[in-house]
Amino acid sequence: MGALGTGFQPDEIKLMRSVLDEAAIILPEAERTSVMKAKLASRILAAAVKGERDPNKLRIAALLEEMDVKGPGALAPPLVSDQP
Repeated sequence: MGALGTGFQPDEIKLMRSVLDEAAIILPEAERTSVMKAKLASRILAAAVKGERDPNKLRIAALLEEMDVKGPGALAPPLVSDQP
C-alpha cells in the first residue's frame, strides 16, 4: 500500500506529534519555523509509512537530514567563548 493509502491509528498520530515536538525543541530557536516543522513532520511521516514506530528512530529520521546538510554539530548550541 502506498503513502496515499496509509492510515494511522490515533495512538500512532499521538506518537508522531510527540516526536515532532521533541525534534523541534532540539533545533536552535531561530530554526523553529513552520517551514522547518513541516520538513520534520514530512520526514517523520515518511519513516512511519515504512513501519517505523520507535520514537528515537523517528526523531533521528526527522533531524538526520539537517545534520547531513549542515555538518556535524549543526544542532549543537554554540560554544561560549571569551574571545572577541
